[in-house]
Amino acid sequence: MRWGRRILVAFVAGLVMAAPAYCASRLPGAAPYGLVASNVNFLPGATPATRTANYRRLFAGGVRAVRMDIGWTQVEPPGPPLHDYRFADRDREVAAARAAGLQVYGILAYGHPDYSSRGAVVQQSPLAGGVPPFAVGSAQYYPPDDPAAFAAYARATAAHYGRRVMAWEIWNEENEGWRFWPPREDPAAYGRLLCAAHDAVKAANPRALVVFGGVFYPALAGLPGTSGPDFVQQVLSALPGVGRCFDALAYHPYPYPFTAPELDVPVRGSVLAAADHMRALLRRNGLGRKPLWVTEVGWPTSDRAYGVSEEKQAEYLARTLAASFAQHLPVVTWYTYGDESDPTRANQEAAFGLFRADGTPKPAYRALSTFTRVFKGTQFAADRSRALGLPAGALLTGGRGFALEYARRGARVWALWYASETAFDAQGPVAQESGQGRTLTVRVPVSRGRVAAFDYLGRPRPVRRRAGRVTLALGPAPVYLVSDSP
Repeated sequence: MRWGRRILVAFVAGLVMAAPAYCASRLPGAAPYGLVASNVNFLPGATPATRTANYRRLFAGGVRAVRMDIGWTQVEPPGPPLHDYRFADRDREVAAARAAGLQVYGILAYGHPDYSSRGAVVQQSPLAGGVPPFAVGSAQYYPPDDPAAFAAYARATAAHYGRRVMAWEIWNEENEGWRFWPPREDPAAYGRLLCAAHDAVKAANPRALVVFGGVFYPALAGLPGTSGPDFVQQVLSALPGVGRCFDALAYHPYPYPFTAPELDVPVRGSVLAAADHMRALLRRNGLGRKPLWVTEVGWPTSDRAYGVSEEKQAEYLARTLAASFAQHLPVVTWYTYGDESDPTRANQEAAFGLFRADGTPKPAYRALSTFTRVFKGTQFAADRSRALGLPAGALLTGGRGFALEYARRGARVWALWYASETAFDAQGPVAQESGQGRTLTVRVPVSRGRVAAFDYLGRPRPVRRRAGRVTLALGPAPVYLVSDSP
């Protein structure tokens, strides 16, 4: 293992020259292809030093920004006096992340019982904290009666943090009102709150980016809520001109049920198709220049009711990064840092992490580290999948091949895989891949210079070059091919 990593590091270092200027993103900390970020749920540590050490694990893995709550009730504890802001706790957290070299983008959320008549009633009831395990109906989730109250919190918070926080996301999954905007989602009300918060943030810090709160992308059969695209459209329709109130649109393309990122399922689509749908929506509304940010995406590891194996989670992470940055998404944010201890193994929220509850890294962390190391300094060049004869795949049954070419000065870097999973694979106790053993062969053109191949965990793969091409057998585990430029 260590020998393979040394080969990888040496080979990549030999090919990295002066990288071209930012192309996919000009965000602080971004690579030319875009910004790799992570949520920080369940990041452990009782002291600032310990938390900084854990943030440094993210930085070492190639993460350059973190998404964290700087919530209303966190900075203004309920009870009199009003507008008595106390930032000390969040200051320590922001400082710990920045000490590790990470950029921070904050979530301004949620409601506050002192500014919501409904929230105030719930606050006085036995259900003030909501129904576990997801705190459904908690007093803090009820939106304020007047968006001006939220704007005051937004302005005070943005002014306090200044350039220490690069962007502010306004609320989170507001289209799932049963959970985050009770009693149900309200597009017009959210639009008014978004514009009030935008103006407040820009008044405090004109350089700060304001992000439309990440919408949960798919509609879930049998559950309340509005699909991400439908909700955004309803906001845009309810308030003409609301497009001025955000610099980027965030969304969460979770593949419920937890299928492969490329697999198209009726109604839901796929992780990759979600970007196409959201972009089309923006274009229809004259907002085609607005960037899309993925502020949550991930797969829980579970062999119970739902989830995937740790190995499959790692494959999906690598494939999502390679394919999403090829779609020119400037920000992709993994959910999340770590797992929470759950003896029942039944709570999906406890199992999305890059690290297990005991702090040991899952294969997904190594997949992340390998991707950011191999693709260092690159920008996306072209999708060569069809040109190399790889299949386009089919609804529900998968079978799509990928050959994505990235480039940096002096080198070409390919991400190649065959997404053979179907809609019936990798669901808890279900076999992780009914198509296991299905592979296909691809012949990739390379120059006469150096060439090497690695799997998605950084282990060397044998390479044979013949007549200017390298022949590789592809399966669901991505292969990275690195060669000198012609």
